[in-house]
Amino acid sequence: MRINLKISTVIMFLILIGCDPLAKETMDFYESTESIDLSDENIHSISINSSEGDVINTFGKPNEVEKIEDTKSKYLSYDGVEFGVEDEEVIRFFIRRTHESSTIYQTAKEIKIGDTKEKVMKEYGENYYERVESGLDTVGYFDKGNRINIEFGFNENEVIAVIIEQIGWKEDH
Repeated sequence: MRINLKISTVIMFLILIGCDPLAKETMDFYESTESIDLSDENIHSISINSSEGDVINTFGKPNEVEKIEDTKSKYLSYDGVEFGVEDEEVIRFFIRRTHESSTIYQTAKEIKIGDTKEKVMKEYGENYYERVESGLDTVGYFDKGNRINIEFGFNENEVIAVIIEQIGWKEDH
C-alpha cells in the first residue's frame, strides 16, 4: 500500500510539472498507422532533404540561427516558419502561430494556421494517430515510403502549429 501511494504520488507530480510518463512519442504510432503520400509537402519549394543553401536562397538571411552542438544541427528561423538543418539538408520544418505572417504558409493540401481539426482530417484522411505533445492535442500522419511525418498541433480545435520532419532523424542521434 505504501509503495503504491509513493508511485502514484510521483506520477501525479510528473503530470503536474508537465512530464507525463505515459505520454506517447511519435514513433510509438508508426506500426499501427497506415501510410499516406506526403511527398508534395513543401514551403515555397523547400522540402525535406532540400539544401540549406536552397532555404537561404528562397527565404534570405534568417532572423535567427540556433545551433545545437550535440546533434550538429541548426534551426533557421524566419517570420512564422523555422527550418531544421543537419549535414546541410533540411530534416524538418515548422509553421508556428507566433507571427502574423505564419498564415501565408500552408501544407500541400492547403492547411494553414487557424484551420480546424475537421478540415485537416478531411484533407489528409483517416490514417492518422492522435497524441498530446506539450499540452497540445496533436494529429499526425506518416509517409513510410518517403520517410516523412507531419503533425498538426491544435488549441481549441484550431491549428496552431504544423511540423513536417524526416522520420527517424531523432533516433539516428
